Amino acid sequence: MKTSKHPGRKWRIRRCRGFTLIELLTVISIIGVLAAIGVGMSGVASRRSKETQVKAQLNNLITAIESYKTDFNQYPPDNHVGQVNRDPALNPLFYELVGTISRNQGREYSTPDRSETLTSDQIRAAFNLRGFVNSVQAPEKPKNYLPNLKASHWKEVSIEGANDVELLVAPVEWPAALARQHPLAGKLVDAPGRPVRTQLRLNPWRYVSTRPTNNPATFDLWAEVHIGKDRRIIGNWKD
Repeated sequence: MKTSKHPGRKWRIRRCRGFTLIELLTVISIIGVLAAIGVGMSGVASRRSKETQVKAQLNNLITAIESYKTDFNQYPPDNHVGQVNRDPALNPLFYELVGTISRNQGREYSTPDRSETLTSDQIRAAFNLRGFVNSVQAPEKPKNYLPNLKASHWKEVSIEGANDVELLVAPVEWPAALARQHPLAGKLVDAPGRPVRTQLRLNPWRYVSTRPTNNPATFDLWAEVHIGKDRRIIGNWKD
Protein backbone atom coordinates (compact mmCIF):
# COMPACT_ATOMS: atom_id res chain seq x y z
CA MET A 1 0.00 0.00 0.00
CA LYS A 2 1.35 3.35 -1.08
CA THR A 3 1.42 6.15 1.44
CA SER A 4 1.71 9.83 0.85
CA LYS A 5 5.06 11.45 1.30
CA HIS A 6 3.19 14.23 3.04
CA PRO A 7 0.96 12.57 5.63
CA GLY A 8 -0.50 15.83 6.81
CA ARG A 9 -1.70 16.91 3.38
CA LYS A 10 -5.11 16.07 2.06
CA TRP A 11 -5.17 15.27 -1.63
CA ARG A 12 -7.91 16.62 -3.83
CA ILE A 13 -8.77 14.78 -6.98
CA ARG A 14 -9.78 17.01 -9.89
CA ARG A 15 -12.20 15.62 -12.35
CA CYS A 16 -11.89 16.94 -15.91
CA ARG A 17 -15.16 18.20 -17.22
CA GLY A 18 -15.63 17.57 -20.98
CA PHE A 19 -17.62 19.61 -23.51
CA THR A 20 -21.30 18.96 -23.72
CA LEU A 21 -22.95 18.14 -27.03
CA ILE A 22 -24.62 21.56 -27.10
CA GLU A 23 -21.27 23.31 -26.64
CA LEU A 24 -19.69 21.29 -29.44
CA LEU A 25 -22.57 22.06 -31.79
CA THR A 26 -22.28 25.76 -30.91
CA VAL A 27 -18.57 25.81 -31.69
CA ILE A 28 -19.13 23.97 -34.99
CA SER A 29 -21.86 26.44 -35.94
CA ILE A 30 -19.60 29.41 -35.21
CA ILE A 31 -16.81 27.89 -37.31
CA GLY A 32 -19.28 27.34 -40.16
CA VAL A 33 -20.47 30.95 -40.02
CA LEU A 34 -16.90 32.27 -40.03
CA ALA A 35 -16.00 30.03 -42.96
CA ALA A 36 -19.03 31.25 -44.92
CA ILE A 37 -18.08 34.86 -44.22
CA GLY A 38 -14.52 34.14 -45.36
CA VAL A 39 -15.71 32.58 -48.63
CA GLY A 40 -18.06 35.51 -49.22
CA MET A 41 -15.33 38.06 -48.61
CA SER A 42 -13.03 36.13 -50.93
CA GLY A 43 -15.68 36.29 -53.66
CA VAL A 44 -16.12 40.02 -53.17
CA ALA A 45 -12.36 40.59 -53.34
CA SER A 46 -12.12 38.53 -56.52
CA ARG A 47 -14.97 40.44 -58.14
CA ARG A 48 -13.45 43.80 -57.24
CA SER A 49 -10.08 42.72 -58.57
CA LYS A 50 -11.58 41.75 -61.93
CA GLU A 51 -13.60 44.95 -62.14
CA THR A 52 -10.46 46.95 -61.36
CA GLN A 53 -8.59 45.22 -64.21
CA VAL A 54 -11.39 45.95 -66.67
CA LYS A 55 -11.63 49.61 -65.60
CA ALA A 56 -7.86 50.04 -65.90
CA GLN A 57 -7.94 48.70 -69.44
CA LEU A 58 -10.94 50.89 -70.23
CA ASN A 59 -9.03 54.00 -69.13
CA ASN A 60 -6.02 53.02 -71.26
CA LEU A 61 -8.23 52.58 -74.31
CA ILE A 62 -9.96 55.92 -73.71
CA THR A 63 -6.58 57.67 -73.56
CA ALA A 64 -5.47 55.96 -76.78
CA ILE A 65 -8.69 56.83 -78.61
CA GLU A 66 -8.49 60.48 -77.55
CA SER A 67 -4.87 60.67 -78.73
CA TYR A 68 -5.97 59.18 -82.04
CA LYS A 69 -8.66 61.85 -82.27
CA THR A 70 -6.06 64.56 -81.74
CA ASP A 71 -3.92 63.25 -84.60
CA PHE A 72 -6.62 62.38 -87.14
CA ASN A 73 -9.32 64.87 -86.14
CA GLN A 74 -11.80 62.01 -85.90
CA TYR A 75 -12.46 59.04 -83.68
CA PRO A 76 -11.56 55.57 -84.95
CA PRO A 77 -14.27 54.23 -87.27
CA ASP A 78 -16.68 51.64 -85.95
CA ASN A 79 -18.57 48.89 -87.76
CA HIS A 80 -21.42 50.70 -89.44
CA VAL A 81 -23.45 50.80 -92.62
CA GLY A 82 -24.58 54.30 -93.49
CA GLN A 83 -25.41 55.91 -90.15
CA VAL A 84 -26.39 52.69 -88.40
CA ASN A 85 -23.89 50.76 -86.27
CA ARG A 86 -23.97 47.19 -87.38
CA ASP A 87 -21.93 45.33 -84.79
CA PRO A 88 -20.28 47.07 -81.79
CA ALA A 89 -18.43 43.88 -80.79
CA LEU A 90 -16.84 43.41 -84.22
CA ASN A 91 -14.90 46.65 -84.52
CA PRO A 92 -11.51 47.69 -86.00
CA LEU A 93 -10.16 49.30 -82.81
CA PHE A 94 -7.19 46.91 -82.62
CA TYR A 95 -5.99 47.82 -86.10
CA GLU A 96 -6.64 51.55 -85.78
CA LEU A 97 -4.92 51.89 -82.39
CA VAL A 98 -1.98 49.55 -83.02
CA GLY A 99 -1.55 50.70 -86.62
CA THR A 100 -1.33 48.95 -89.98
CA ILE A 101 0.92 49.21 -93.00
CA SER A 102 -0.82 49.90 -96.30
CA ARG A 103 0.48 47.78 -99.18
CA ASN A 104 -0.29 47.29 -102.86
CA GLN A 105 -1.94 50.70 -103.16
CA GLY A 106 -4.35 50.06 -100.31
CA ARG A 107 -5.42 46.60 -101.41
CA GLU A 108 -3.69 44.96 -98.42
CA TYR A 109 -2.98 46.01 -94.84
CA SER A 110 -0.39 44.40 -92.60
CA THR A 111 0.16 44.68 -88.88
CA PRO A 112 3.40 46.51 -87.95
CA ASP A 113 5.23 43.21 -87.31
CA ARG A 114 3.92 41.97 -90.69
CA SER A 115 2.63 38.81 -89.00
CA GLU A 116 -0.84 39.26 -90.46
CA THR A 117 -2.26 40.68 -93.66
CA LEU A 118 -5.85 41.55 -94.48
CA THR A 119 -7.12 42.36 -97.93
CA SER A 120 -9.54 45.18 -98.52
CA ASP A 121 -12.25 42.58 -99.23
CA GLN A 122 -11.63 40.89 -95.87
CA ILE A 123 -11.72 44.24 -94.09
CA ARG A 124 -15.04 45.01 -95.74
CA ALA A 125 -16.44 41.60 -94.77
CA ALA A 126 -15.43 42.00 -91.13
CA PHE A 127 -15.84 45.70 -90.44
CA ASN A 128 -17.74 47.20 -93.40
CA LEU A 129 -14.71 49.37 -94.16
CA ARG A 130 -12.41 49.65 -97.16
CA GLY A 131 -9.27 50.13 -95.12
CA PHE A 132 -7.82 51.64 -91.96
CA VAL A 133 -7.38 55.36 -91.32
CA ASN A 134 -4.17 54.82 -89.32
CA SER A 135 -2.29 54.01 -92.51
CA VAL A 136 -2.88 57.21 -94.44
CA GLN A 137 -0.47 59.73 -92.92
CA ALA A 138 2.46 57.32 -92.53
CA PRO A 139 1.81 54.18 -94.59
CA GLU A 140 5.17 52.59 -93.74
CA LYS A 141 5.31 53.63 -90.09
CA PRO A 142 1.87 54.00 -88.51
CA LYS A 143 1.62 55.29 -84.96
CA ASN A 144 0.98 52.76 -82.19
CA TYR A 145 -1.35 54.22 -79.56
CA LEU A 146 -1.15 51.09 -77.40
CA PRO A 147 2.61 50.43 -77.01
CA ASN A 148 2.09 48.56 -73.72
CA LEU A 149 -0.78 46.38 -74.92
CA LYS A 150 -0.66 42.99 -73.21
CA ALA A 151 -1.04 39.79 -75.22
CA SER A 152 -4.07 38.87 -73.11
CA HIS A 153 -5.85 42.08 -74.16
CA TRP A 154 -6.29 41.11 -77.81
CA LYS A 155 -7.30 37.85 -79.43
CA GLU A 156 -7.86 36.42 -82.88
CA VAL A 157 -11.28 35.31 -84.06
CA SER A 158 -12.42 33.78 -87.33
CA ILE A 159 -15.16 35.54 -89.27
CA GLU A 160 -16.78 34.12 -92.38
CA GLY A 161 -15.36 35.87 -95.43
CA ALA A 162 -12.60 37.57 -93.43
CA ASN A 163 -10.58 34.66 -92.09
CA ASP A 164 -8.77 35.75 -88.93
CA VAL A 165 -9.16 39.21 -87.42
CA GLU A 166 -7.84 40.67 -84.18
CA LEU A 167 -10.13 42.14 -81.55
CA LEU A 168 -9.45 43.97 -78.31
CA VAL A 169 -10.85 41.90 -75.45
CA ALA A 170 -11.58 42.53 -71.78
CA PRO A 171 -9.47 40.60 -69.21
CA VAL A 172 -12.56 38.74 -67.92
CA GLU A 173 -13.75 35.86 -70.08
CA TRP A 174 -17.30 35.40 -71.27
CA PRO A 175 -19.06 32.59 -69.28
CA ALA A 176 -19.34 29.31 -71.17
CA ALA A 177 -22.89 28.90 -69.82
CA LEU A 178 -23.92 32.09 -71.64
CA ALA A 179 -22.43 31.19 -75.02
CA ARG A 180 -25.76 31.73 -76.79
CA GLN A 181 -25.81 35.32 -75.50
CA HIS A 182 -22.28 36.07 -76.66
CA PRO A 183 -22.11 39.30 -78.72
CA LEU A 184 -20.49 37.38 -81.61
CA ALA A 185 -22.71 34.30 -81.47
CA GLY A 186 -23.59 33.21 -84.99
CA LYS A 187 -20.81 35.25 -86.59
CA LEU A 188 -17.79 33.07 -85.85
CA VAL A 189 -16.54 30.04 -87.78
CA ASP A 190 -14.22 27.24 -86.73
CA ALA A 191 -10.51 27.67 -87.33
CA PRO A 192 -7.55 25.31 -86.74
CA GLY A 193 -7.06 25.11 -83.02
CA ARG A 194 -9.87 27.59 -82.37
CA PRO A 195 -13.32 26.02 -82.51
CA VAL A 196 -16.27 28.35 -82.11
CA ARG A 197 -16.88 27.32 -78.49
CA THR A 198 -13.32 28.42 -77.62
CA GLN A 199 -13.68 31.76 -79.40
CA LEU A 200 -16.96 32.40 -77.59
CA ARG A 201 -15.05 32.59 -74.30
CA LEU A 202 -13.44 35.85 -75.47
CA ASN A 203 -15.04 39.05 -74.23
CA PRO A 204 -14.70 41.74 -76.92
CA TRP A 205 -14.78 45.43 -76.17
CA ARG A 206 -17.77 47.04 -77.85
CA TYR A 207 -17.32 50.36 -79.56
CA VAL A 208 -19.60 52.90 -81.26
CA SER A 209 -18.45 56.20 -82.75
CA THR A 210 -21.34 56.64 -85.20
CA ARG A 211 -24.17 58.29 -83.31
CA PRO A 212 -23.27 56.83 -79.89
CA THR A 213 -26.14 56.55 -77.41
CA ASN A 214 -24.47 57.42 -74.11
CA ASN A 215 -21.86 59.93 -75.27
CA PRO A 216 -23.40 61.68 -78.31
CA ALA A 217 -20.43 64.02 -78.81
CA THR A 218 -17.69 61.38 -78.55
CA PHE A 219 -17.95 57.58 -78.49
CA ASP A 220 -19.30 54.66 -76.47
CA LEU A 221 -16.87 52.00 -75.29
CA TRP A 222 -17.92 49.20 -72.97
CA ALA A 223 -17.58 45.58 -71.92
CA GLU A 224 -20.21 43.32 -70.44
CA VAL A 225 -18.69 41.55 -67.47
CA HIS A 226 -20.21 38.50 -65.77
CA ILE A 227 -18.76 37.57 -62.38
CA GLY A 228 -20.65 34.76 -60.70
CA LYS A 229 -24.31 35.67 -60.94
CA ASP A 230 -23.55 39.38 -61.28
CA ARG A 231 -23.67 41.17 -64.63
CA ARG A 232 -22.07 44.56 -65.01
CA ILE A 233 -21.66 46.97 -67.89
CA ILE A 234 -18.33 48.76 -67.53
CA GLY A 235 -18.18 51.65 -69.97
CA ASN A 236 -17.01 55.22 -70.51
CA TRP A 237 -20.15 56.76 -69.10
CA LYS A 238 -21.61 57.11 -65.63
CA ASP A 239 -23.53 54.13 -64.23
